[in-house]
Amino acid sequence: MAKTVCIQNFIYGATGVAYEAGVEYDVPAATLKANPDYFKQSGRPTNKMTETTEDKSGSEVATT
Repeated sequence: MAKTVCIQNFIYGATGVAYEAGVEYDVPAATLKANPDYFKQSGRPTNKMTETTEDKSGSEVATT
């Protein structure tokens, strides 16, 4: 389930759950897709991992 904020009061007919504007809910993805006008869209998730660089300092010892 995705945490999202409701932006408009409404009652989801399939389940009868009432959502209030300004309140954060754990909402199933299917409910979000069916009612995009009622929930704040978070946009596409981004990869938050920082870019890494290879350590070329030569600290590894080669064994033969």
